[in-house]
Amino acid sequence: MREIFYKIGELAEILNIEQHTLRYLENTLRLKIKRDERGDRLYTEKDVDTLRLVLQLKEKGLNTTAIKMALENSEAASSQPPSNLPSPKSQSQLELTEILNIAAKIIEQNQLLLEQNRKMEERMERMEKKLDQRNQEREDTISEFLDLWKAEQEGKPKSWFSRFRGK
Repeated sequence: MREIFYKIGELAEILNIEQHTLRYLENTLRLKIKRDERGDRLYTEKDVDTLRLVLQLKEKGLNTTAIKMALENSEAASSQPPSNLPSPKSQSQLELTEILNIAAKIIEQNQLLLEQNRKMEERMERMEKKLDQRNQEREDTISEFLDLWKAEQEGKPKSWFSRFRGK
C-alpha cells in the first residue's frame, strides 16, 4: 500500500486553517514533517491525525506549551515497546486517550491556578480596604489633634516672634 502525502496547501484546506498556522504549529510544537527534495512539506496521515488532535486540544483551551507536553508524553509512551502489540488503530486510540487524559489534567491544573489567583485577588482587595480604613482613621486622628491644638493656641498670648512678624 502506497503512503499518501499532502502538501501544505492541501492540508490547510482539509483542516480549514491557514498555511501559516500549520507552519506555526510545526515550529512551536517541533513536529517532524517530511520534506521533498525541494524542501516542500509532505504531510502523512499520521501528521494529519496529530494536527487534528492539536486543533481539538486548542479548541478545548490548551495553550501550545500544554499541547507540546501532551504530544511529548504520548510519543514517549508510544516509543516504549508494548508487551502485547495492539492493532495500529487501537494503539492510536490509546495514544489519543492518553493525550486527552493529560490534557484534562492540565486543564484541571489551570482551573486550580485560576481559582487560587481569584482568591489571592480577593484577599488583596480586603487588605487594601483595611489599609485605606486605617489610613483614614489616622488622618481623622491627626485632624482632631490639630483642631485641639489650634483651639488651645487661640487662648494663649502670641509669642514674641509672632508679634515681631505681625501675625
